[in-house]
Amino acid sequence: MSKIKQNRTFFDLFGTNRPVLKVKFDVNSTKEATEVEIENKLDKNIDAKGLRDLEKLCVNPNLNEFFNFYAKCNGFSLGMPVLPKNAQTRPLLSQLPVNDLIKFTELYLPKGKLAGTIDFNKTKTLYRGENKWLAFAQVDGGPACLTIFLEGEYAGNIFLLNPQPHFNTLKPIAKTFDGFLDRIAKDPAAFFKLTRAYITIIGRDGQNFGYLPIAYVDSGGILFPDKGEKVSLEEIRTEADKTGEYHEKGNKWWRFWQN
Repeated sequence: MSKIKQNRTFFDLFGTNRPVLKVKFDVNSTKEATEVEIENKLDKNIDAKGLRDLEKLCVNPNLNEFFNFYAKCNGFSLGMPVLPKNAQTRPLLSQLPVNDLIKFTELYLPKGKLAGTIDFNKTKTLYRGENKWLAFAQVDGGPACLTIFLEGEYAGNIFLLNPQPHFNTLKPIAKTFDGFLDRIAKDPAAFFKLTRAYITIIGRDGQNFGYLPIAYVDSGGILFPDKGEKVSLEEIRTEADKTGEYHEKGNKWWRFWQN
């Protein structure tokens, strides 16, 4: 029986059996929501070398929660569709492994491939100042992402970086890293809606349609009326996680902040 768990913690999201997102193409429609079975993954492999490098950056006490997270696990992915089969297999939110943080951040630095995400809106005043920051999580395949400041007034604060923001992204979405995790855990669907992370479903005509999450169900399994049977996760494994553009050579981010 499907159920919505109350008072869940962030790590509860990785211990539930076959969670489901209820999504709608038109949130104002009276039609029943589409159910998408998803998978959440937590990387428990600790990167000792990456941690030592991160520790050099997290000198502000407000970064303790961020650092401690990586001391326990090496990133996560949330909302990877596995059913129905015509849903694109891309996580709605993925926190990068510690070793990829610098390379990922480089994309958003001046002259980086995704620099326009900052330079063409008001967030330029926030990110092109003197205070250091990291881009640490990718939203719905990018270019939207989440950032955390390493120093200054907003040290430890979490921000949404989006090329076309629908709210004031000059204000943090969480004051602390643990607060960020708690916000996701409280209502994952609401967090996906906030960050505009959509489930993409491919129609019969081959066109892509973005479906907005409206509810998160901790466990269940999708019942297809035309088949009259539930389908297991193992039957629909079709594509491995794709590696993003941040896997590039060089380390210009580090050099940028050292100057």
